[in-house]
Amino acid sequence: MTLSALASILVNIIAPIILVAAAGFVLARALDLDARSLSRTTLYFFTPALIFDAAYRTQFTGEYVAISVFAVIITALMGIITWLLIKIMRYDRLTGSAFALGVLFVNAGNYGLPLILFAYGQAGLDRAAIYFAITAVLSQTLAIFIAARGRASARDALLNVLKMPLVYAVVLGLLLKATGVSVPDPLMKSVDLAASAAVPVMLIILGIELAHVTLGNDRPTIGLATIAKLVITPLVAFPLAALVGLQGVGRAVSIIEASMPTAVMESIVAVEFDARPKLVTGIVFASTMFSIVTLTVLLGILK
Repeated sequence: MTLSALASILVNIIAPIILVAAAGFVLARALDLDARSLSRTTLYFFTPALIFDAAYRTQFTGEYVAISVFAVIITALMGIITWLLIKIMRYDRLTGSAFALGVLFVNAGNYGLPLILFAYGQAGLDRAAIYFAITAVLSQTLAIFIAARGRASARDALLNVLKMPLVYAVVLGLLLKATGVSVPDPLMKSVDLAASAAVPVMLIILGIELAHVTLGNDRPTIGLATIAKLVITPLVAFPLAALVGLQGVGRAVSIIEASMPTAVMESIVAVEFDARPKLVTGIVFASTMFSIVTLTVLLGILK
């Protein structure tokens, strides 16, 4: 792994993604944009369309099952590590919820998908789509439960999960795929159009959110979450990939996706449920910035 190889990865794979997010950052500073309306539109419309499209079109193989198992297990393992860190640091329930949102849920979509596409082409993107679908379900179920649990009872948190359209988008997409039912062409074109808008819109939201970040007194918590996200997670991902039998592109995609920074969607979820959104956004900001280095090195190791 030479410096020239790392520079090539940085310029050709990571820089194009960062530039789109930077456009959102500049627009937010110049026009004083508020991401809330756009975030809610993404949460309730663009993302469900993207996930339905992925679920409906995915051709499942043994490797895809292994990728799905990997995604679930690594979330569970990091959940245990996160719980231990919360107990050690003695965070209150609300801070613990925000910390868990920052550590457990990866930016496998609006950062991970274009990154994988640039690094591994269509073969990588096909595998990354199923990883994204699994993590998106977790993001729209477990993450919402965690966020709502910060201020609500377990019952109310579960009810909030059931209000999210992404869960139904996944189930409907898989059901139609399994039964061989074809979606009418005009409707599918509409879904495709909305799905294609999801990634750039989410990158713009990321930039807008980052423009309003204030780290304040949460820097130690943000730093710990960033280390857990970008350092501990890859260390767990490598042996887990071997354990579930992943090889080649599937192995690389799974490890990279697991090692992505915190999803901007968690900032959206934190705003929606008032789960210390500034802390979550701070973790998104720090993990995204430092991921430029960690992902460059990781891609250099895996390619």
